[in-house]
Amino acid sequence: MNNAMKRFIVLIVCSLLYYSCDKDQSQFDNDDPSFLEKNSLSEGFYMGYFVLRDQDYWCEIQFKSNQYEEWPSGGALYQKEMSCLTTGTYKIDNTILSFDLNSYKYPTYPSPCDPKMTLPGEYKIHLITVDDSLIFSKGVGENKIKYYLNKVTK
Repeated sequence: MNNAMKRFIVLIVCSLLYYSCDKDQSQFDNDDPSFLEKNSLSEGFYMGYFVLRDQDYWCEIQFKSNQYEEWPSGGALYQKEMSCLTTGTYKIDNTILSFDLNSYKYPTYPSPCDPKMTLPGEYKIHLITVDDSLIFSKGVGENKIKYYLNKVTK
């Protein structure tokens, strides 16, 4: 399968995911820890979006063992800049999801990276479900970034 076909398929999957997600996520904004259904992630690729300054951006993260790797979203209009994609380790401690940076995936990519878009840091987990939905956030106000992801493959 050529790269153009792969990107087309990813774009279709992203579009379906986007339109199937309920944009009113207020039901998941509850600070009650009982929303946390399990204390670990299953391995695989998680795709979805994050919200920063009232703008949705497509994203994809792979979780494997205690490692994570961000991937380009493939042709989406609003997505994380290639220069912001990272790899590293992650851990879950109660309701905190921490990402530690090992390296930038494309450090010489020409687009400047908005530091607010980099993944490494500590996030509050709002939801992890048995059907592999994941919602987490950090920051407040204009600096708040909140991720809404669903597992798409192993």
